[in-house]
Amino acid sequence: MSRQLALFASAQSPTRLVGDRGDVTYIPEFLDRATADALVRELNADTRWRADSRLMYGKRVLVPRETANRGEKMPQPWTPTLERVRAIIERHTGTTYDYCHLNRYRDGNDAVAWHGDRDGTRDARLVVASLSLGATRSFQLRPKKDSGLRYDPIAIDVTHGDLIVMAGDTQLYWEHRVPRDPRITETRLNVTFRQHRARETAA
Repeated sequence: MSRQLALFASAQSPTRLVGDRGDVTYIPEFLDRATADALVRELNADTRWRADSRLMYGKRVLVPRETANRGEKMPQPWTPTLERVRAIIERHTGTTYDYCHLNRYRDGNDAVAWHGDRDGTRDARLVVASLSLGATRSFQLRPKKDSGLRYDPIAIDVTHGDLIVMAGDTQLYWEHRVPRDPRITETRLNVTFRQHRARETAA
């Protein structure tokens, strides 16, 4: 059974969600409303979204969300506000980000299954900063089956401007998802700031 966290935190009071074989921190209201709104407008204005598909049980099915990539070495560059937000997150995490992966959940029927953000590497130093924009959705964490960890799943509602930072061994021992919720009719954008390689910002 999942455990819904009752969190009464502020941007100045981050909450540690995972501390055992991983490092996951939740920062509500990380972005002010005006900046979050401006970022949504820019991303909606000129992002070229794609609807991916995958083979399941011999049948090709559409992935239930739209995706895009922006940043260095990507077909779509940073937008001005996206670049400014990247700099803010870099100062907060002490980490640089080369690009971001975007998900657009058009409504509550769009979702993402349990997974880890490994980017094809086992480098545990890679940091993923996940920014939520738009509709409030449930973000859930649980230990991987082979992790040896025994924790109940964690569930937290992330809303417009909230940030979740996943660092350390998180991607090796934990996985996360955004489940379907047919009650939701609004769109959520998720921007995950990522690294092609791990490197820290200069002190």
